[in-house]
Order: sequence, then structure tokens, then C-alpha cells
Amino acid sequence: MLRLLIGTGLLLMAVGFGAAGWQYWQAMPGSEASGTPEAETAAPARDRWLISPTGGLVPQTDVQAYLVQDRYVPSRTVLVTREASLNDLLAEGETLPETAYLQVLADIRAPRVAEGLCALLLQSIASDCAVNAARVVEGSVDPDRGTAMFRLELVYRLANAEAELPDLAANVFGLEVLDLEVPSEGSATADAALAAILQAATDACAAEGRGQLCRPLRFSLNWVPGQPVTARAELGWLDPLPEGMFVAPPLEPASGG
Repeated sequence: MLRLLIGTGLLLMAVGFGAAGWQYWQAMPGSEASGTPEAETAAPARDRWLISPTGGLVPQTDVQAYLVQDRYVPSRTVLVTREASLNDLLAEGETLPETAYLQVLADIRAPRVAEGLCALLLQSIASDCAVNAARVVEGSVDPDRGTAMFRLELVYRLANAEAELPDLAANVFGLEVLDLEVPSEGSATADAALAAILQAATDACAAEGRGQLCRPLRFSLNWVPGQPVTARAELGWLDPLPEGMFVAPPLEPASGG
């Protein structure tokens, strides 16, 4: 009987908070309301290729993230894992439910935690952005502190990506993963930390010797109040073909996509 009551309660919670969550998604503009950006549902055609500095083919996931800027692609993402207050998930006049239902509330209302993140990308590196996924981290709800951890995924199109590409057969693709440091004054909030790593990646791309058309490919950020921020960025660019290297178009598609 107890299991039945709990199950019924969870179902009612899902219906109640789910209705509010659906209203929230419906109010979001454009592709963000769908939860899965339409342009991401179809994988880009493998009509381009890039060569690595060692002469091998670059995986298609990196090729798409770097070259395919006219649509969202699954390999060009911003992943944010952050703590948030459960009270921030409530609509005006609502109160937190009993402890047994907090996980349900957190999962249904997780998209609220992503509010404002796309705006930061649009102010810096992106011409378009959408929230592709937002979920509570399983088992992270802390009833005593009234908090939970949330995993958010954004997809974006790069601003100023219309620059003419050089001859890809005369260049190699460089890729670097950067562990970024966020100063304490830039880590007070998750939004501030994300803005800091976007700027750090922009500065890194503009650094001397980085190569042609440096573009950010992926970001990840882990933020908890009062703890050091963990952040990473992946950058891609083009360098002239090394002397003595000759490239022929591939006979088979590259792996990774």
C-alpha cells in the first residue's frame, strides 16, 4: 500500500509540475522550445574532410564541429554541470513538496536552471544557441540544503563563421584541449564562470601563433558555490601543410561520426 501511495504521489507530481514545465518550454523562443533543436536531428553529410598534422584523417565529429556552422551539430556543445537552489525552480506561490518528491520536481523543472546561458553565448561567440538538454544529476538532491546538481547541454552556431575557408587540402587541422582557470572574482555565479571561460577561449584563439580561423568547438564547466571551478575548452584551427606532406582525398569516410 505504501508503494502504491508513493507511486500515485509521484505520478501526480509529474502531472502537476510537468504541466508547469510544458508551459515553460512553450514560452521559450524558437528552437529552444523543442528541447531537441530541429537542425540537429539530421547528421550533416560527409562532404568535407580535414587532415591532421600527422597525415591522418580528422574524425568527422571534429570536422562537423569546425566546418558545419549552418546548423546545430551534436559535437559542438557547451556542457554545464552546476548546483542550483530548489527554490529557484518554483513558480510564484509554489512551495517545495515533500522530500520524496524533490527529485521529480528537480528533473521536470531543470530547464529553468539553463535560463540565461544562451544569452551569454550570444553576447560572445555564438550567432544562435539552443538548450538541447537539461536534467538533474541522479542522487544529487540535498533536502537539508535545498539544492541539487544539474547537467545542462547547449548547442550553438558560431558567430562570424562566414569567413572564406582556405584550401583545406593545403592545410592541416590543429586541435588543442585547454584546462581553463577561472579567477575567484569570476566564479561567484555559474553565469559569471561561463562568461569567463568563453572570454578565455576567445583570447586563446587570438593568441599569436594559434593559426588560421581558430574556432571554439566544445566547452565544459563544473560549478559549485565556494569551490574551485573546473573548466575546459577545445579549440580548432588550420595550419599550412607541413613541407614534404602531400594529401589525397580520402577513399573512405573518417571515423568518429
